[in-house]
Amino acid sequence: MSVSLATDKVEAIVRDRYSEGAKARQEALCCPVDYDPKYLKVIPAEVLERDYGCGDPAAYVLPGDTVLDLGSGGGKICFIAAQIAGAEGRIIGVDKNTDMLELANWAQPQVAKAIGFDNVEFKCGRIQDLRTDLDLLGRQLAERPAHNLTSWLAFEKVLETQRQQQPMVADDSIDLVVSNCVLNLVSPADKARLFSEIFRVLRPGGRIAISDIVADRDIPEYLQHDPELWSGCISGAFREGAFLAAFEQAGFVGVYADKRQQEPWQVVEDIEFRSVTVCGYKPGAEPRGKRQPCCTPSQPCC
Repeated sequence: MSVSLATDKVEAIVRDRYSEGAKARQEALCCPVDYDPKYLKVIPAEVLERDYGCGDPAAYVLPGDTVLDLGSGGGKICFIAAQIAGAEGRIIGVDKNTDMLELANWAQPQVAKAIGFDNVEFKCGRIQDLRTDLDLLGRQLAERPAHNLTSWLAFEKVLETQRQQQPMVADDSIDLVVSNCVLNLVSPADKARLFSEIFRVLRPGGRIAISDIVADRDIPEYLQHDPELWSGCISGAFREGAFLAAFEQAGFVGVYADKRQQEPWQVVEDIEFRSVTVCGYKPGAEPRGKRQPCCTPSQPCC
């Protein structure tokens, strides 16, 4: 992908847009999705109306799964997954937007009370760096402020120790990683690291179910510099084939598009943008649930 907005600029744009979306519904961020209504009854209306996604990756959860939701927002997918995974399952939502996390944590005890068990937790972190717990980092920095170069270098050692000994999400600890229209919001400079982190945290045989917006061709550089299109899931979209290939390059097998929107969600300068849900698994053990291991970007589905 060609040069685009810098990582810090992308993060600021996305943070501001989704902070607004945590407080009031942003119609431009929505892609129509049909969710099983039986799972929505226990979720507060405030969460449902401020949810922004393009698919239903929670449909791939199995009873007893440990599930990681990347970019969990207000928690809707986590709360659906909680009901499917059941009391023996565990759901972890990761987001760095404090307004969205506030909404999710407000709703969490209400959902737990309604379903009769508490199996959801939300963590503050970047989805491309699942080792660093930003809440823990903030507490450590408050206890040991870095006022000068010496104290900052000392704090860097603390940070690295935390990342290695107390990672936010441990190696080989997750059965299923899901995400709903979030991977395209990550800066191109961080995307390879993002796929590597997903691979790291999954157990052998662990699965992915990633819903996202893809394009039918590469995004021109001038569109990648448009802040509105970045935060609207347009400028950061992968070309569809490259999206599947990125998972293979990270080590996943059996990668295929299980669901694909036929009509484009949006068309921008003759580029078609549509939702896909990509599945695959980490090799090393037999995966649970549905799989099509013969489906890859280079080998059509059997």
